[in-house]
This record gives sequence, structure tokens and C-alpha cells, in this order.
Amino acid sequence: MLKILIASEDPERLAEISRLSAVVGNFQTMSLQEGLARFPYHASRLRMADLLVLELSDIGPSQMQAIETLRQQHSDLPCILIAQAPGPDVLIKAMRAGIRDVLSWPLDKGQLAEALRRVEATYVPRAHEIAQVISLVSCKGGAGTSFVAANLGDALARHLGKRVLVVDLNRNFGDLTYVVSDKPPPSTLSDICSQIDRMDAAFLDACLVHVDNGFDMLAGAPDPIKASQIQKDKLEWILSVMQPNYDFVIFDIGQNLDPLSIGMLDHSDRICVVTEPAIAFGRPGRRLLDILRALHYPADKIRIVLNRTGRKNELPRSTIEEVFGMKVAYTLPDDPSAVDEAVSHGEPVAKLSKRSAIARALQAMATQLSVAPEADRRSRQEPVSALRRLMLRARSA
Repeated sequence: MLKILIASEDPERLAEISRLSAVVGNFQTMSLQEGLARFPYHASRLRMADLLVLELSDIGPSQMQAIETLRQQHSDLPCILIAQAPGPDVLIKAMRAGIRDVLSWPLDKGQLAEALRRVEATYVPRAHEIAQVISLVSCKGGAGTSFVAANLGDALARHLGKRVLVVDLNRNFGDLTYVVSDKPPPSTLSDICSQIDRMDAAFLDACLVHVDNGFDMLAGAPDPIKASQIQKDKLEWILSVMQPNYDFVIFDIGQNLDPLSIGMLDHSDRICVVTEPAIAFGRPGRRLLDILRALHYPADKIRIVLNRTGRKNELPRSTIEEVFGMKVAYTLPDDPSAVDEAVSHGEPVAKLSKRSAIARALQAMATQLSVAPEADRRSRQEPVSALRRLMLRARSA
């Protein structure tokens, strides 16, 4: 999926180009209401885009010089220029500067569609290291998903020296940051979405809770009403800014399974289903796994995390595996004293009880996740979304 950055100083033209881009194809778009002179302040956004669509109401010698400078600084970023009745001299200079297409304003939908298809046909993902994405989801409340997500992030950073960002995507009174920190979050995911035009690496860093060296967290929406500001296209753009700066991005999805969370599951290298060895988790856990299979996520992408093991009268592991139809990948022991102390103090469990059973198990889980062979990683090509796969399947039926 092409990540398109659409730039214009005119808000009405910016909105119209964004609208037409959404109509003519399945693209991820982001708007930038700025002139060429301020592009250096948005270098991170330009680096994360796969295509720049630039609208200029007037093109003189200074604008053309700015375009040439932009092309030199971002030579691997294709660019489509939209101008008011561009003359032959503009066309020649634009092509010499490396502009892929020059379109006229008012913008014709068919011409825009053709230009975007030409770029898409030769699209090669821009080369840069990006974080592995791990999503933790639960079929039922009380499974300990938030505790596992936060402390798994700490284990990856503390014991393995990884750069880790944990994101609270639970949209019911998000309080994930307080599991391992007493610092009030400077901003939340919903706040960022409401200011998405400011989004770049520096702005993201200012919004994070810096728990420890290499371990950061992004707070979730404080209530379900503000959570409505979190939209799929905005979240995907935020993820594209996150990934180059970290080794791992971990999403605590909770029990939400909707287009927004499915969008993040599509981008995930691993989907960890957190459950417990109890009858109450059997049927909903199997149902969740059936839904993930119906969305055509491959079996090697899904991992079962069996939490709070070792209690009396729990279901045997073999029974859990029979009910779920797949093997348990990670087991985490029931260690109430260590967990309760860590949560009550708002500290990572490995910081207060580094020799506890739960801390050692989380470290083992982090190690297994970090040494996954590169061949086992997902393709760098953008995956076809699960919802789109279902739609295509329904049409062919």
C-alpha cells in the first residue's frame, strides 16, 4: 500500500486531492498544509512517505529551485506535481527535476488515478530498518494482557538491549503506562491523532513516557469518547513514524477486535493471544482463534501465551492445546507476590523482583521473540488487509 504525502498551502485544494486519492485507490494518505519553504521541518514525514503529491498554485523560478533542491535531498521519493495550467516550460523543468507526472488544476480524477497507478506499478518499498510489531490480544478480561505487554517491553529493553515502544490501544480508559511507571503521560494516542498534521519523530518523542533507557510507552485514550479520535489511517501513519526508531513496537489491543485493531494485526509480525488455563477462557479463546483464522492470518504468525500457570485445579496444558487447536508458545507462571508488588508500585516486575519466576519467564519469552530468524519475518511488502481479504473472498463466492 502506497503511503502518499499530499502537500499544499491551500486547505480546500488539499482536502480535494485527499478525497480524490481515497476514491481512486486503496492508498494510505497524509496531508501537509505547508509551503515548500517549510519542508525541511518535515523531513521525517518525507522520509516515511512512498510518494509526494505536491500542489502549487504558482510556479516561478524560486518555486522551481525549491523543487530541484527537494528532489536532490529526497531523490528516492517519487513526486507528482499539480499546478494551475502548467505551461510547456514548467513541464520541461519539472521533468528535468525528476518529477514523475505534472497534472493540471482543477484536478481530473481519471488523470490522478492513472498517475497513481503508474507509480504503484513501479513501487519498491524504500529501504530502511523497521521495528518488529507484536500485538497482544485477549479473548476475555482479566487475562493479564496489559501486564504482559508492558513487562515484555521492559524485558526486551532491560535484558536484551532493544529499543522498545509499547502502545496502549485498549480504548476503554487506557492506563497501561501506570503498570510500569508513575510518570503522568505528556500526551495520549488520541491527542496525537487530533494533531496528526504535526506528526514526526520529534513530536512523537515529546508525547511518550520514557520509562527507562530504551523503553518508551505511548498512553492510550483516557476515555471511550476521546478514543473515537483514533482512526485507522492516522494510526498507520503514526506507526510508520514509530518503526524506524525502534527494534520492537508492542500493541496492547485488549479485547477490541474491530477495523482499527485489525489494521494493526495486519501490520504485526506476531499476534500473541493471552489466555489462562481455566474453563472460562476455553470457549472465548477458541472463538478468537477461529476469527483470526477466518481473517486468514497464517498459523505461524499467531502465538498462544498461557498466563498464570501452576495454580491448583487448572486445566492441563494438553487440554488447552486440544481446545485451541494449536500448541502453546509461551507459558508464564502464577506469581502473585511479585506481580502485586510491581503493579502496586508502578514498576517493571524485573526491576523489583529480577529473580522471580515471572521475571525469568518474561525474559525467556523476550529472548525467543528477539531471535526469530529473518526468514520468518513478514514480507516488507504491505500486507493485504484482513477485511479486504474477506471482501474479496465474498465477491468470488
